[in-house]
Amino acid sequence: MENTLKVLAVILKCICLVICVGLVIVGQKNISYKGLYTMLAGLCGILLLLYFYNRKYK
Repeated sequence: MENTLKVLAVILKCICLVICVGLVIVGQKNISYKGLYTMLAGLCGILLLLYFYNRKYK
C-alpha cells in the first residue's frame, strides 16, 4: 500500500510539472499581462515542485 502511494505521488508530481511547463509555453505566446501572469503561475508551480523535492534532502 505504501509503495502504491509513492508511485501515485510521483505520477501526480510529473503531471503537475507538465502542466506548469505548458503554462509557461502558452504564456510566452501571449504578449500581454495575461500571458505574463500565466507564465508566472507556471514558474511558481515549478519552483514549488523544486522546493518539495529539495526539502527531503535537507
